[in-house]
Amino acid sequence: MTTPSMPLSYLTLKCVALYMEPNKRVQLYLRCPSFEVAHNIQAMRIKDLKVRHNNFEINGTIYSLGIITQYTDTPNPRSVVFDNADGGIQDHVDIYGLPPRQTQDEAKNVKVDNTMITSLRESITSMKQELKPGNRTRIERLNLKAEAYNMRINNTPPPFRLYLQLTISTGKLVKTERVVYDKQFGIGKEYIEKMVFGNKTIQVEDLQIGGDHYRCDLGNSNGIQYGPPRHEPLFAYTPQTDSVKPLLSIQSIEVGVLKVTEILTNALASLRPILSQTLLKELKAVCHEDTFPEDPIVNTAEFLQTAYGTPINVLSNRPNYRIHFGHAFKPTEYYIIKLVNEWKKREIRIGTYYSMGEPEHFVTQIFTLFRNIPGAKLGENEESILTAFPECIIIPMGNDTELNVYCSKPDEEEKEYCGLELIVKMKWQPRGYARAVEW
Repeated sequence: MTTPSMPLSYLTLKCVALYMEPNKRVQLYLRCPSFEVAHNIQAMRIKDLKVRHNNFEINGTIYSLGIITQYTDTPNPRSVVFDNADGGIQDHVDIYGLPPRQTQDEAKNVKVDNTMITSLRESITSMKQELKPGNRTRIERLNLKAEAYNMRINNTPPPFRLYLQLTISTGKLVKTERVVYDKQFGIGKEYIEKMVFGNKTIQVEDLQIGGDHYRCDLGNSNGIQYGPPRHEPLFAYTPQTDSVKPLLSIQSIEVGVLKVTEILTNALASLRPILSQTLLKELKAVCHEDTFPEDPIVNTAEFLQTAYGTPINVLSNRPNYRIHFGHAFKPTEYYIIKLVNEWKKREIRIGTYYSMGEPEHFVTQIFTLFRNIPGAKLGENEESILTAFPECIIIPMGNDTELNVYCSKPDEEEKEYCGLELIVKMKWQPRGYARAVEW
């Protein structure tokens, strides 16, 4: 006799939710109403969460939301096919696929639209004079946009419909869901975020905010933008902290390792209202305008890593116990002496460890600068003597401590964050830890 199936108890459902792979958990929530309460309340554990300007990724599964254009009586033009395949429009638009008008003054609206048409036509004329691969598709895209402005001026219904599409992709497996686009894009985006993350605590081992490559900071201080404008403040090219919303509509989040590839202050603003009191194990980021923010999230990170060039003077007042620079610049005699003098004024504890990835010719320059500091001696310590580079600069510091400056080739662990030939190490040790040697 077959035993009838019994529904799981609430406590069992909570346990299932806690240990279930997060993407499968979302799918179960969408298909099983009895699972809704447990999903919305129980913490979600995520190994790898990446939040980009056009999607978010959970353990290798990418969720993206976009506005797709579908022509009603004719096949989609080539440029529309490519744009749809690339995720569609990811900002609030009207029925013409254009930014909504900002005023109720019709005459002013028509004037603005005509100005846009003129600008588009000028761009088309310029592009036709260039024999550049892809210009044919670009010209078609601009022509369609000019036609859309013209239709809006004349109140002509567009020959297409817009759909809000959710795409969930894992490797080659792609699932899509569409609804007619009739609300603001931000409302749909927030709905998807709350559907996935709900009101629960999100526990993340590795969180990435920004694209998969660090965005170079050079020029941002002058307002230069790299790529098309971004309307979400979190991913803006300049600090927009007053406008940034909590990350992914999350209510509470715990993070082990945080990697920020764009403006760090924007990312911190998105985390500050929701981040738990647990300290970050690692923070990886880039400087903006040659500075690093003085923020409790940054200052308490157990291991701070900076990518690309970072001015060495940023080390002057950092309270972090462990810091690694992808590459340090401005290592001149003036900055090195000033830096060491500032360190001598602080009570830096024994074991504090700073490092920099450097090519070999830069290491020679850095060693020379530290060696020329008054009171510095040349010697070796227990770590340097075991390497092919036994030289160690010994600099007396305050409170019976000394600074040891030496280098080595990165070991397997260090290669995870240092991709250059050598790693320069600066460690605070008890006075007398290193032994001066006559050369």
